[in-house]
Amino acid sequence: MLYHQLTYIAAALLISGILLLTVDTKIYAVSAMPREKKIAHRLGWVQIILFLLVVLVQLIFL
Repeated sequence: MLYHQLTYIAAALLISGILLLTVDTKIYAVSAMPREKKIAHRLGWVQIILFLLVVLVQLIFL
């Protein structure tokens, strides 16, 4: 049960992180919103790192 929940969390983190890095940063760049672009960029990388941590936890402990 926990394995499946972590799998869904990992997938959600990966998809949302990629979308933040690709789509949202370009939208904010075109809209001349540098602060929001920087925040979206950082949050995208945070979500990718959290994805990697969740995958490592799954591989090590489950």
